[in-house]
Amino acid sequence: MIKARPEDFIVEERADPPLSPNGRFGLYRLSKSGWNTTDLVRHLAGRLRLPPDRFAYGGKKDKHGRTSQYLTIDDPAELCLEGANFRLEPAGRMDRPMGPDLIRSNGFTVVIRDLAGLEQLGTALEEVRTWGVPNWFDDQRFRSYDPERGFFAEKILRRHWNGALQVFLTSITPGLAGREKIRRAELFRHWRDWKACRALAADALERTVFDVLRNRPEDFSEALHRIPEEETSMQFAAFQAHLWNELLRRLIRSREIRVKEHSGREGPYLFWIDGREADKSGLPALRLPTAAARMDFADPEAEALFNDILRERSLSRAAFRTKDLRRVRFQSFLRPAVVVPGDFQVLDRGEDELHPGRKKIALRFDLPRGSYATILVKRLTLMPFQ
Repeated sequence: MIKARPEDFIVEERADPPLSPNGRFGLYRLSKSGWNTTDLVRHLAGRLRLPPDRFAYGGKKDKHGRTSQYLTIDDPAELCLEGANFRLEPAGRMDRPMGPDLIRSNGFTVVIRDLAGLEQLGTALEEVRTWGVPNWFDDQRFRSYDPERGFFAEKILRRHWNGALQVFLTSITPGLAGREKIRRAELFRHWRDWKACRALAADALERTVFDVLRNRPEDFSEALHRIPEEETSMQFAAFQAHLWNELLRRLIRSREIRVKEHSGREGPYLFWIDGREADKSGLPALRLPTAAARMDFADPEAEALFNDILRERSLSRAAFRTKDLRRVRFQSFLRPAVVVPGDFQVLDRGEDELHPGRKKIALRFDLPRGSYATILVKRLTLMPFQ
């Protein structure tokens, strides 16, 4: 168990912002707990009476923990703001907005609780410290994914506009309250009865979408254009992450590495039993591209396996050259197949005060931008490894 308390999961963004005393953009350190980054930025924009597009940040940080990160605000004033579970503090100025390219790494302090014992963790700790873990995109990346409805982005690539809109508005995703699940099921049941759907709309976006369809019942493309670009980008990123994970699964299996599985939302996460096998297979040297029309494959086997994945879905790389949703594009980037944590330390171990008779362990480590601490925790707690 992790994230039992906010202080059990601490994330500190490490970045190299190029400071400029007279820069156009104010640089700030944002500390928070109980907020996801997107919602808090909207809240800050409202409090400061600034348009949300004046804010820029490099990555979204977890809601369930204590996190700190950089963001920029396109405004000449030096701002300072504090509220319920957040603090915004000036850190200088820059000539450019904050972006993911400026993030060097993230530092994590994680407490794992409710463990039966600690002896069996010894081997796992050394294995992770030495050989790392597969660099999976974790379940957090797939919060928008409903196995019943499929991926929004895949519908877009097939030019199935109706299906894409239906996925976006009716998917039953993790964390939804019971009433919201019922409402979305009702939307699905009444789909194409746009008057009934309009009556079930929960916010301004849904009302706008269903108003479009009430006036032009088959104009799904226009309705899709009402979805904010940030939402569309997140949906595209989820499908890219799924394809990347599937490619890594096939590579691990093709190289006959002995593994144990941990179930995941979009597929199993595979963890090798012996890191030496993974090292000999060449996996740690691989950087695999995310899906787009243009991709850079250094490994012929990886490219062949990716082509198989697309063929099974009746897709092609050319399909990713979509220009149908404003400026949102599929852009490929290289992601290491394996990640080894830096500065890996055991800070504390002993009795778990929240779970009498059980144990806890506190860890400290660094991971590159885009890698998930929760994947490392999954590997450590997947026991026993024989």
